[in-house]
Amino acid sequence: MRELSLKERVFGALRGMKIDKTPVSSVAGCGGTVNVDIQKAIGIYWPQAHKDPKKMARLAIAGHELTGIENVRVPFDFVIEPEALGCDIKWGEKPDSLPSTLGHPYKTPADLRMPENLLERGRIPVVLEAIRILKREVGETLPIASTVLAPFTLAGEIVGLTDFIIWPLKEPEKTRKFVEFCAEITIEYAKAQYEAGSHIINVADPTAGLIGPLFKDFAKPYLKRVSENLSGMKVLHICGRTDRILAEMTETGFDGLSIEVEDIAAAKSVVGEVKILGNVSSSKTLFLGKPEDVKEEARKALRGGVDLLEPNCGISPSTPLENIKAMVDARDEYYADKR
Repeated sequence: MRELSLKERVFGALRGMKIDKTPVSSVAGCGGTVNVDIQKAIGIYWPQAHKDPKKMARLAIAGHELTGIENVRVPFDFVIEPEALGCDIKWGEKPDSLPSTLGHPYKTPADLRMPENLLERGRIPVVLEAIRILKREVGETLPIASTVLAPFTLAGEIVGLTDFIIWPLKEPEKTRKFVEFCAEITIEYAKAQYEAGSHIINVADPTAGLIGPLFKDFAKPYLKRVSENLSGMKVLHICGRTDRILAEMTETGFDGLSIEVEDIAAAKSVVGEVKILGNVSSSKTLFLGKPEDVKEEARKALRGGVDLLEPNCGISPSTPLENIKAMVDARDEYYADKR
């Protein structure tokens, strides 16, 4: 088989087509693969790049150029939607720190009002312009991925996770009203990302991984609504142990699932035709290990049949660049050995 372009390889993997080799990508997860080394290499740093579309796009491209990861992705932080909805943000003052939600103004359903100008609020215009820049500069050759917060996770951000995480048990109807409101935010923002030029939407739902069997009632229906309203390629990311909810995740309608599991082959027997993204540990192997540790974990995922080889979540900004590159090297060596 001929060597595919990066777009053909990533798109083909998500669509279940025959491809030349498993892509090494950073489509899903929380944050992406831009680290301090990449910021230093091109002289563009956080937090400035979180607020400037040209710098954001340039960092995303550098993430591909300096690691070999076979796509670009924006944004790099997790608080775009909470900021647009009026939450206070702690920016982080150094290249190794990320913004976080500081103030949580939403307390009751009466506070839930859909902004008429959502796409003009906060840094949403910055992200959309960064996607447009990526489309112009690399959209013909590279897959462009972008991230939105899933409804349950977004609700936790605007309420405050400490309070919100117990709502499903104590105030289920109130919880549903908040998650339903957030689903509309997720859908509108994701559609705007497609329109700007994103090829793949990553719907990140780390908080849903904390509620176990409650996922079925408080996260799954709203994820399904999101997927039904998104016409392009889309993947779902949930952090942590997803074994108990993997079958439910499969029924949400996403093309791929980004999960943290020990056994890729066992997970594939559950998800059927849905594609699996992962499964190199971002918090342990990539952050703390050596390149050979990364390679071994990558080879294990490839042997298990992973569809897109990726970090299993967002990487720490202090992750060594050589460890990220080791994923690509491991994939190339794996296929060279099979010839």
